[in-house]
This record gives sequence, C-alpha cells and structure tokens, in this order.
Amino acid sequence: GSHMDDANDIRARLQTLSERERQVLSAVVAGLPNKSIAYDLDISPRTVEVHRANVMAKMKAKSLPHLVRMALAGGFGPS
Repeated sequence: GSHMDDANDIRARLQTLSERERQVLSAVVAGLPNKSIAYDLDISPRTVEVHRANVMAKMKAKSLPHLVRMALAGGFGPS
C-alpha cells in the first residue's frame, strides 16, 4: 500500500472525532500551545493532553507534524 494517507481515509477518521476533539485538533493545527488551548476551551492543560492523545490515536498519527499534515489534507484547517 501507499505510505500516503488517502484523503478519504483521513476524512473518515475526522468523522470519528468528538466535538471537543475537533476543537483541540483545530487549535493544534493553528499551532497553539496546550496552555492557550486549555484557556480557550476552559479546560485544564492535562485534559488538553488527553484529548490530543485521543485525536492522535483516532487519526493514526505518528507525530504532531504528521497529524497536522493529515488534518490539512483532509480539508480540516483555518478557513
């Protein structure tokens, strides 16, 4: 198989994210640090880390840059 993630696969994975996970992913794609994300979403930095880990797992991301690349490839990003 190809090592590139297919956009359809990525979109399917994005569909599995909860509303909160999408908000965290959106902030991560925007390059915001955990503290800022926590403040914006009114949750603790620890909770942000948990959501981020869940997003990485659901998206099958190997790293943060990989996660961001996939999100953008899936059409998820700053509009």
